[in-house]
Formats: sequence, C-alpha cells, structure tokens
Amino acid sequence: YICSRTTRLSAEQYREGFYNKVVLLCGASSGIGEELAYQLASKHCQLVLVARTEAKLLRVKEGALKAGSPRVEVISYDFSNVKKCVSTVLYKTIELYGRLDYLILNHGLMPNGPFLGFPKQQDPEFIQKIYNVNVFSYIQLATHAIPHLELTGGHIHVTSSMAGEIPQIIGGLYCATKHSKNGFFYSLQQELIHKRSKVSLNIGAFGLIVTREMKDVIMKKMNMPKFLQGDLKRCVQVILDNLVRRERTITFPPTNIAFRFNWYLNPFFHEFFLAGITDYNSLVKNHTTIHEQSAKTGYQKGSS
Repeated sequence: YICSRTTRLSAEQYREGFYNKVVLLCGASSGIGEELAYQLASKHCQLVLVARTEAKLLRVKEGALKAGSPRVEVISYDFSNVKKCVSTVLYKTIELYGRLDYLILNHGLMPNGPFLGFPKQQDPEFIQKIYNVNVFSYIQLATHAIPHLELTGGHIHVTSSMAGEIPQIIGGLYCATKHSKNGFFYSLQQELIHKRSKVSLNIGAFGLIVTREMKDVIMKKMNMPKFLQGDLKRCVQVILDNLVRRERTITFPPTNIAFRFNWYLNPFFHEFFLAGITDYNSLVKNHTTIHEQSAKTGYQKGSS
C-alpha cells in the first residue's frame, strides 16, 4: 500500500501471465485504457475493448492487432446504463471467448471544478450518471465476473485514484465516487481473501497521468509540478507487472506516497493544499474554460 515494487518481470513471467489470456478491458478508447490495449496486445492477449465511441474503439483495435494480439473484439457501450452492462459487456465476452482471465475496470467520468461553482454538478440526475459510470457499473461487472474468474484463477484490476483517498477542491463529486469505489473494492478484496477465492483483486491509486487528453484539455489550465506527473507508458507497465504479481494496491507515480502521508498525518493539510491554488473566482473561471474545451473536443462528453 505504501509503495509499489518497480522491478520489471522476466519475459517468462510475462508469457505465463498473459500469453493467450482473455482480457475484458473497459474504458479502452483513450488514455490509460488505450495504452493498456497496446501493451496487453504485445503480450499476445486476446482482448475485448469497451468504450462509448465505436470509431475510437476501431482505431484502438487496429493498433492492438498490429501490436500482436491474435484477436480483438469491440463493444460500444455507455456505462451510465448500469442495468444492461452485465449482459451487454460481460456475458457477451463469455459468449465470444468461452472464458475470462482478466477484468480491467478503467472506464470513468471526471467532473472537475469547485462543486459549488458549477450548478450542473449539483443536479441529482448528473450526480446519478457519474455514480452509475464510476461506481455502480464497476460493482455490477465485478460481482458477476467473479464466478467466471473463479474457473480460471483470474484477476480484477480497478483503476482508482489518489482522489479516492485525498480531497480536492476541484473534484468534490469525482472524489466522492473514488472514495465509494475504494470503500467497496477494498472490502471485496478482504472478502475474497477470507473465503479463499481463486480470484484476486487490486486497486490502482493513480495521480495525474499525462495522457494526450489531459495535455490537450486540462493541463493547459493547471499548474501541476513535474514531479507529481506520471508518465503514461510507465504507468501501464506498472499495471501489467502488478496484474502478474497480484499486489493489492498500485501507487503511481511514487511521489503520491508523500501526499498520502501528508493527508493522514498533517492536521493542517487543507491549508497546505490550498496554499498553491489561485483565488476561488479565478479557479471557477479556469475550469469553465476547461469545460468549454472539453465540449469542443468531445472529451468526457464535455463533463470534465
């Protein structure tokens, strides 16, 4: 939990962990998910890629096949519809491949900006949508995947965030969903251990990972120190290593460990955190610009 191991695995360990394995990868059209698709493909995994936009999925599918995957299927799905996610995504994967080795839950929406500064975020329907995507769909997919993963001694990876541990003025609703996700999945992790399940589960506590979308939409308006930024390819390498090692928590980048200690041990954390942030009105203005840019690019359907 404090720190993830950084030593790389051997070629034989990768082969044993990934060769011809069936991976259901949710949130595969961009960012961490897209890079995961390519790196898993290079390890000869068979993939099911899931995201909202079919055109983006087909582009990633082409890249994954070129990277070495023997088979790639795509499912276009909006996880705000929780009721049908199991039948449309999970059961379809079992139907296509006959088994499941890895479930990677990486999809999500990231509303950002001060909660009181954006009335849209206070709308109960909007809040419900964010929870459907970020929490409830995760719970449904994981719960129904466990019987299939028991048959293969499989593994669940849950992409979470340091926002699931540490509050952020620019992400109240996002932090709330990540805290909910952590609370459920660490509890489920205990339950799997206690019942001696063949299924293992890990949770990724990630900081700011520099994806293409982050660069284009968000980071232009955020003054984030370099040492707090995580490299995308390295992040995915750490995820792959931990899929094989099956450690319970991934912390990346490692500098987030300092934030974790600060939050739990510093009684003046709020003052420390807010000291480097611009005044409130400017903060709202900056994030209004980010929302406008998100809408133009289609990033997060303008939800960021």
